[in-house]
Amino acid sequence: MIVITPLGITSSNLTSSTIPEPDAGETAWDSGTTYAIGDEVYLASTHKRYRSKVADNLNHDPADDIQGDEDNPPQYWVEIGPTNQFAMFDLLRNTQSVTDSPLTVVLTPGVRIDALALLGMEAESVAVTMENGEVEVYTYTEDLNQRQIFNWYDYFFKPFRTKPSIALFDLPPYTAGVTTVTLTSSTGTVKCGACVIGNQTYLGQVQYNAESDVLNFSRMDRNFDGTAQMIQRRSIPKTIQDVYVDKSKVNELRQIRSELNAIPAVWSGLDDSDHPYYESLLILGFYRKFTINLAHEEKAILALELEEI
Repeated sequence: MIVITPLGITSSNLTSSTIPEPDAGETAWDSGTTYAIGDEVYLASTHKRYRSKVADNLNHDPADDIQGDEDNPPQYWVEIGPTNQFAMFDLLRNTQSVTDSPLTVVLTPGVRIDALALLGMEAESVAVTMENGEVEVYTYTEDLNQRQIFNWYDYFFKPFRTKPSIALFDLPPYTAGVTTVTLTSSTGTVKCGACVIGNQTYLGQVQYNAESDVLNFSRMDRNFDGTAQMIQRRSIPKTIQDVYVDKSKVNELRQIRSELNAIPAVWSGLDDSDHPYYESLLILGFYRKFTINLAHEEKAILALELEEI
């Protein structure tokens, strides 16, 4: 099990993006404009979008208004998510950046990173490069088109799908490294749900009893005559696994448990992206359970329950 502790992406380290801000349909908030109920605006300072809750909404800064709490809830605006440019960097929501191909972002973290993950992708190919100064020190490309073939019928008729996620753990840790990510598709748009950069920590070896499950928020009601009425909602992936950990890493585990309390991170149960279980055990989320069993002399057992954001 490897966990990537994410480095937040802000205006200071997002050097460029082929998605503009504002993108089509995004309008900057103006203190001199009166907004009606349902009007939507964005703030460049927060890279977030807001919807007006009231009529005659004049000169109420959305960033100030939504700082309310249960005792003083926001009165004028409701936050509805990030701008399209920053949707792929917002780890607290399930959002995608969507644009015409290609989607290219250039990141200048200003600190050492050694891992990168892309999740929720809808593209046909991905390329990742890193430069230190003007020297290219890392390159990775992958064709994301794939299909599993089990017989001749599959070979001739089974449609292609695209790989939704990758995780790279071999980026060279240059302080001045500049990382470029490009997603391309031959037709239509490309999408990216999450672009995560940061530093990795190896926790231990996932055991064979790992489970992939979901939290299903769909609803099924029965009418008086027994007929079913289905309301389809999102299913939230979750994983359950035991990890064997060398006893020398127990204090590091306790530190990670504290640092990642209610913090989304990328958790990868397998390092072989071609393994059939790879995608089932790759998750961007937070831990519900992080129990360290100290019953054995040489190995601790880490019980993890992870839930996607």
